[in-house]
Amino acid sequence: MVARPRSTGRRGGGGTSVGGRITHRYGAIYKGFSVLLLNSPNMASGTPDPTARAADGPQTSTLSDVLVNVGADLWVVHQQDDPVVQSIALREPSDDDTHIPRRAVLLAVGFPAQGPAFTDLLVRAGEAGVSAVIAKPATADPESLRALGELHGVNTVLARQSVDWLQLAALLKASVSVSEADAVAGARLGDLFAFANAVATMAGGATSIVDPAGRVLGFSNLADQPVDEHRRKVTLLMSEVDSPATDPDYRLTYAATGCVFVPGDAETYGRVAAAVRSDGEVLGTIWVIVTDPDQRHHVVRALEELLDAASLHLHHARSYVDVERRREADLLSHLLRDPQQASACAFALEIADKQWYRLATLTSTDPPTRTTEVAPHRLVQRVSTWLHLIQPNAIVAEVDSHLAMLFSGQNRQEWTNLQHNLDDFLRRVEPTAPSLAVVVGRELHEVHELGDDFTHLRTLVRLTALGLVSPRPGGAVVLMDEHLPQLDLALLADWHRSTNHLRLRVPTLERIREYDRERGSAYLETLKTYIESNKSIPATAAGLNVHVNSVRYRIEKLQSLFELDLNDIDVFAWLLLQFRFAEFTTSVAPRE
Repeated sequence: MVARPRSTGRRGGGGTSVGGRITHRYGAIYKGFSVLLLNSPNMASGTPDPTARAADGPQTSTLSDVLVNVGADLWVVHQQDDPVVQSIALREPSDDDTHIPRRAVLLAVGFPAQGPAFTDLLVRAGEAGVSAVIAKPATADPESLRALGELHGVNTVLARQSVDWLQLAALLKASVSVSEADAVAGARLGDLFAFANAVATMAGGATSIVDPAGRVLGFSNLADQPVDEHRRKVTLLMSEVDSPATDPDYRLTYAATGCVFVPGDAETYGRVAAAVRSDGEVLGTIWVIVTDPDQRHHVVRALEELLDAASLHLHHARSYVDVERRREADLLSHLLRDPQQASACAFALEIADKQWYRLATLTSTDPPTRTTEVAPHRLVQRVSTWLHLIQPNAIVAEVDSHLAMLFSGQNRQEWTNLQHNLDDFLRRVEPTAPSLAVVVGRELHEVHELGDDFTHLRTLVRLTALGLVSPRPGGAVVLMDEHLPQLDLALLADWHRSTNHLRLRVPTLERIREYDRERGSAYLETLKTYIESNKSIPATAAGLNVHVNSVRYRIEKLQSLFELDLNDIDVFAWLLLQFRFAEFTTSVAPRE
């Protein structure tokens, strides 16, 4: 199938890889029972040589290969050997006469707890020489499953109760069939950056991997492969400009069962694209740039051979990211809310040994009524993905409806470099996004201080969003250290509001406001401008766009009508605070 050309060109992109942080757990605990998750001997650290196994020819997947590829939803409770796996089969209680293939992994679906039907299945499985039997806790608890496996000479595996049988079967089948292609692709499972490089090597074109939300999950960076302007733009944004839900090229790719070719134009290269699926669910898409039309069919063949491997990589990356994000969000939330738990949370987040900490959050500096082309949740995805790329140890999580970002490091130069990168990125996001600012807290040296800093940071966010504070000209970073007077005023205003002090002290200003309302005068506005202009008559006249003599007359009348001595420094300070408190109270009072 061939897609019609588009003026915007087609897919490229940059992104971040989670593969470098993927780990496989040993000694996982399930309901108090310690079980061992098999580790594949092929899962060595680092990125394997793409040609290493190709020279030896295809290799058959063993049980450990298959299970470690599927991930943390499975636990081996009894292992007596590491047999070859040739097929995946589902068995139900009604299938008692069904042939059981040798070297198969059986999925025991719907067997009642501790029932004779499941025991009979284990007996027949042992006689047939199956590679393993997988069951859920509803059928057998870990200890019973281990004992049955040992008794009948069968490897037994426990699946998480919530796992979907059909999706698990699809993943296992993909893992079995992927042996040669995945070995040639040679990337650590879930490392989408390395996998994109492997695809680019085999297909001969720059490659990017995009999820259904439009986020770029991985991209190749081989120096000898050209890219176009669309690729560069998406690299910067870490996301497709157009949503895949409405983009015709994506819709065509989703509808196809294999690869499609999207022609280029005068400014962009063509692309070969394919949807990556698991049991019918689209996990993402792969886009390979085609610079030479004569190589189009070679690219298609190479990409089709790698789709099973791609399914496993995307499944692992997605599972890991979901779990890791929830974990980081929980730990960061506890760290900010409970100072007594801060040290433990910092240790779990692997930041306890850092020399400095900076807490930050993202806010818009646009008026609330402005419409933007990019939805807020896509901006959050885009920025969090980009932050992980430029600052791998950044912890990003949503806490109390704020996108909290915790940075840490060993020396101040690291923060200086990061601040420059933040400014540069947020300036370049325009015009496809609202004006954004990163609001940054103080430099701290103890993690237990972060909770108080987060409270002050949220106040500073409200001030920034309402334009009461702003970044330096040409910048996009608001530093708390540079806006301590405004922050203190806001905190004092909140205290006055909560203790009703404003209600007791405002009558003088209310009298002036009532006088203006009854007579159509402008004494309150004149007084406010005069105070905020530091009692400068010319500045007040300029601010009100009136003659200086008019200002002098109004100030004299104000003092006589309302018994105000504006030469008294205490009266002046009191009026200044009242005007500032009123502004900050109405602007930054916490939402109920």
